[in-house]
This record gives sequence, structure tokens and C-alpha cells, in this order.
Amino acid sequence: MLLGFYSGLIVFILLFIIVLVVFIKTLKLTQQNTLPAIMLGVLLVFTLVVASIYSVDFYFLKSGQTKSTSGACSLEYVTGNGNSMDSTDVTIGDKTYSIKSSRFKEVEDGQYNCTISYLPITKIVTEISLSK
Repeated sequence: MLLGFYSGLIVFILLFIIVLVVFIKTLKLTQQNTLPAIMLGVLLVFTLVVASIYSVDFYFLKSGQTKSTSGACSLEYVTGNGNSMDSTDVTIGDKTYSIKSSRFKEVEDGQYNCTISYLPITKIVTEISLSK
């Protein structure tokens, strides 16, 4: 169920490392034109922020510090159509949580009673229990 979370964590950490290496090489080679270094610096900060968000949630996941909520919920399966990963959106009250998986593809969209565990920052669902 957490395939999307793990793949996002890996992608952003690798992207951060690659941008850091290119940024350092660009700083060494830059003489007069500083625009590439500035653009790489902005990209470096962005990837650092996103990788940090995923890393903090990874820490919460591994230490068992997920949050839980329950109540009447609405399930809606969203297809990625090849452009992104299929997901299921779970709405409880005014908050929406995301399940990045096609695991609930056969579950009919509609109203259920749910109990979910989710990661505190990204709101990605780690466990869900459904009942009609």
C-alpha cells in the first residue's frame, strides 16, 4: 500500500543528491554567468524540502508514530490513466487522505465507516479498515 510513498522518498533523495553534485560542479566552473548556479540552487532547495518531508514521514512510519482517525468516509477510486499512479481518495469530514495503490480498485465508490492510520505530514494512508 505504501509503494507510492517509498518510491517518492527514493526519487527525491536521489534527485537531491544528483542536483547537489551538479550544483557543486557548476559552482566550480562558473566564472561570469551565475544564472545556472542560481537555478540549480533553487532546485536544490526545493528537492531538499520535499526529501525532508518524506524523510520525516518515513521516520514516523518506522517508529510507529502514525495518526489514526475514524468515522463516516467517502471512497473514490482515481485512475492515473498512465500519467500517474492509481489512487483511492478517502474523505472523512473535510479532510482527504490518499491511498497510492490500485488495491481498492474493486471496492465500489461510496460511503463507508472507516478507521484509517496515516502519516502525519503527507496524509498517506498506511492502514484502512472498511465496513458498510
